[in-house]
Amino acid sequence: MSWKELSPDVHHFEFEVPGPEQFSFTPGQFISVVEPADGKQIVRPYSIASPRGGNRFALCLNRVPDGPLSTFLFHLKPGDEVEIHEPVGSFTLRHPEHRAVFIATGTGIAPFRSMLLDHVPKIRPHVTLLFGVRHERGLLYHEEFERLARRYPAFHFMPTITRPSETWTGLTGRVQSHLDEALDLTTPEEIHAIDVYVCGLKEMVDDVRQELKRRGFGKKQIIYEKYD
Repeated sequence: MSWKELSPDVHHFEFEVPGPEQFSFTPGQFISVVEPADGKQIVRPYSIASPRGGNRFALCLNRVPDGPLSTFLFHLKPGDEVEIHEPVGSFTLRHPEHRAVFIATGTGIAPFRSMLLDHVPKIRPHVTLLFGVRHERGLLYHEEFERLARRYPAFHFMPTITRPSETWTGLTGRVQSHLDEALDLTTPEEIHAIDVYVCGLKEMVDDVRQELKRRGFGKKQIIYEKYD
């Protein structure tokens, strides 16, 4: 296990799975971490934040005040071990041939990093990532996404800040205010060829889903995962 700080109270953790040469999962899935505490087992799901490759995987976690499991993970030292359940989850790329719009806030970026680093170099889909945070320092992995956008023109990265500094020159406001730009529809018929994936806190996810439905998107086109 190793880790690095991405922003205040958010760390990127790298884990190695002993035994198999390949740790098998589908980008977008999650694992559950198990930690005994006071005679009970605390289990928390965390989205995998890395592409497939070898026997390693990454997590992107924020420190939760008084959260027993996040506190445990943030106190891990290199070489420490954790117990996990096998990867599961259906928040995965449904139609690689479709145009996709990814919408994330905060650590909801984790499954999208897994999908993007895995899929974009291989299948070159047309993907837009709309990523919203409060401050510039919260734009997790932004340098990776910027490099990916420069290398693959079919990938469009749209970071937006709700509390920008005076030096910020990019988009501002919540992700909801930039939906039309991210969808980039020229005709109503184009809606049927787009899948929208949304990940973040419940309020944002529910709000974006309603906005998409008002624009004519069907339930099967809106794939989401929300955190409490």
